[in-house]
Amino acid sequence: MKRILILLVTIIAGLTSIAQKNNVFQVIRGKVIDIDSKVSLPGASILLLETNPPIGTTTDLDGNFELKNVPIGRQGIRVSYVGYKPATLANIIVNSAQEVVLEIGLTENVVQGKEVVITAEARKDEAMNKMATVSARSFTVEETEKFAGSRGDVARMAMNYAGVAAANDQRNDIIIRGNSPSGLLWRLEDVDIPNPNHFAENGTTGGPVGMLNNNLLQNSDFFTGAFPAEYGNAMSGVFDLKLRNGNSNRHEELFQVGFNGFEAGAEGPFNKKHRSSYLVNYRFSTLQLMSNIIDIGTAGIPKYQDLSFKLNFPIKNGKISIFGIGGTSEIAMLDSKKNVQDLYSDEGQDLYNRSKMAASGISLTKFIRDRSYFKLSLSGLIQNGGTTIDTLDHNNKPHNSIDHNFSEFKTSLSGYLNTKYNSRLSTKTGFTIDRLGYDLFTKAYYSADSGFRTLISDKKSLANGTDLFRIYYQATYKFSERLSINPGLHVIYFDLNNSYAIEPRLGASWQINEHQKLSAGYGLHSNIQALSTYFLASNMPDHSLVETNKDLGFTKSHQFVIAYDVNISKSTRLKAEAYYQNLFDVPVEKRSSSYSILNTGAGWGVGAVDSLANTGKGRNYGLELTLERFFNKGYYYLATVSIFQSKYTGSDGIERNTAFNSNYVVNCLIGKEFEFGSRSAVTIDFKSSFAGGRFYTPIDLQASRIAGETKYDEVHAFNSRFDPFLKADIKFGYRLNGKKISQEWQFYVENFTNHKNPLMQSFSKSKNEITTTYQLGMFPMMQYRIHF
Repeated sequence: MKRILILLVTIIAGLTSIAQKNNVFQVIRGKVIDIDSKVSLPGASILLLETNPPIGTTTDLDGNFELKNVPIGRQGIRVSYVGYKPATLANIIVNSAQEVVLEIGLTENVVQGKEVVITAEARKDEAMNKMATVSARSFTVEETEKFAGSRGDVARMAMNYAGVAAANDQRNDIIIRGNSPSGLLWRLEDVDIPNPNHFAENGTTGGPVGMLNNNLLQNSDFFTGAFPAEYGNAMSGVFDLKLRNGNSNRHEELFQVGFNGFEAGAEGPFNKKHRSSYLVNYRFSTLQLMSNIIDIGTAGIPKYQDLSFKLNFPIKNGKISIFGIGGTSEIAMLDSKKNVQDLYSDEGQDLYNRSKMAASGISLTKFIRDRSYFKLSLSGLIQNGGTTIDTLDHNNKPHNSIDHNFSEFKTSLSGYLNTKYNSRLSTKTGFTIDRLGYDLFTKAYYSADSGFRTLISDKKSLANGTDLFRIYYQATYKFSERLSINPGLHVIYFDLNNSYAIEPRLGASWQINEHQKLSAGYGLHSNIQALSTYFLASNMPDHSLVETNKDLGFTKSHQFVIAYDVNISKSTRLKAEAYYQNLFDVPVEKRSSSYSILNTGAGWGVGAVDSLANTGKGRNYGLELTLERFFNKGYYYLATVSIFQSKYTGSDGIERNTAFNSNYVVNCLIGKEFEFGSRSAVTIDFKSSFAGGRFYTPIDLQASRIAGETKYDEVHAFNSRFDPFLKADIKFGYRLNGKKISQEWQFYVENFTNHKNPLMQSFSKSKNEITTTYQLGMFPMMQYRIHF
């Protein structure tokens, strides 16, 4: 480790000493729009901050602008327009290889034609969706890389926010306010997508490696509760992600190598005159190479690749966009080849896991009046995967055991109409129609048959699939510059069993003064179960198969949130949120047991259970504090504290801790940037996380010894607790701008104290005792990126 650090410092010093001293300039271009109606604002003023003489420009008739001769390094701009609140964008990273392309939304003043008292400008964390009131924030692409331990992954980045915790550091499943990770909705380009992670399991929302490439993202939103009416079929939270458009003026390329893979990207114009553009990125795994150097925490070698793209074609009064994301992954964890038990497989077995996902869509956005526009999207997706398990005999020879395969298909038609009636009232009305198909097939090897016997075989093509219908209405009304409300209604209908839910949503915000704001929100939220749960068949005494879960209704949750924000200074804010969630109609077993679907996602894979009924319940409540300094004068910090309870009640009537109830999470992050002239900079970022230990179900040692495999003491479900979680990460970075290329190096170490955090317990047949498997140990990694 010491030698690596010395080498890194030597390289940085050498590169800095040979950097050219002449000034390098770049271009900032973009578009200024009304934040509500998305209409272009011609004649808006753009001023580059802290320049003498001043550098500025105005937007053309289409709202486009171009700032030339912008020095490289961190820059800021201020945008103003008559009748609108000005916006300041600070600390924009301008490099020598890429033009900066921005879309800037301005908010119209409520009172026009007379003197207006302007309250504080929009906070840097304020959600892009202006109909969001509480438990929402935006994030930048820089944040996905800036925070130590984020690995360029939006999910791992979000684990630093208040109310969010990690299931474990092997995967990026995120726990929001004690809810199951399966309650998270992923949305890309206004289209709901399946789990966008490699090595995904059916019904989960996370994985070891993210498939979403942060190099393609623009500023996006993250919600942790009581979200607006346009988001449905979700319980815990929402990632509302947007892909940026490629540069429509010139071609640019990127190459990157690091933890997430070898990457190559390109963007540029199809037609400069019509401003059409492309953006594409391809990536494949580097972990197979790195496994020969360091221990990556698993005996298996992850293999994966993915592709993401977006095409943008402006048309008269609108645009057509096409996007896509897809990837494949596989891993073999072979106990027969390695004398070390793997993290995700039991002792005495070889496990092969595979997954594929692809989603693509086309959308038409059209402005029909000065203050209205609609967007129609048609999309399709497929997700499939499976697991093959071979058991090992006393000679360590594998034998066929079980083969499980799943596939899910979906086509969606969605659209919405957005109308801004005036400076006070805006509405959004939309719909989504999903056609769902599936294919579930599981077979097990029976020695008596000398072959496999089918356990589950159920499928429906899209032509014969089931439908999910959703409609919503959302509005925002501003009584004044200080007081506003956001009412909404979401209706969802599932034609498999004719279940439906009517979900009211309401948010209110009061800007007490320039520095303080009080907000409150309520929402009823529902989601369907995983298709594997609905179509799981039970063996009857007459050997017939009956789908006992087909009539399951929605899981539902009343969510209440109150929030208080105070701007301590221009770049520092304090936020407190208190919440209460009442979960009901939760699927539990019909027989008396501790099982609840609220614990789904606590382990590897999803264990579907038959004979369920919507009679369970749960409750989550807590307090969250955030102290944040946005990057300013070369440094930032973020401190979050989450104190909460997460309880559930199964069919046995006993209230227990959920698998995700750690009671508290504390995150502390700080980063500093040292500039060396205008051409280069060194960054240091640090993060520490401290959380309560998870509750778990203890192993019944006697029963496990008799069965020769892990057996749990379900009577005392989630009664035992692991030791508290502690993890510290550090990251060093260096940026260097040449005349036409820019380069970045990163070196980071996760869990640099090598603290042993327990992951799970299992019964070791060879040792005849209970063993503990630990999470990721000290994990060093490097990354290199070049733009040209």
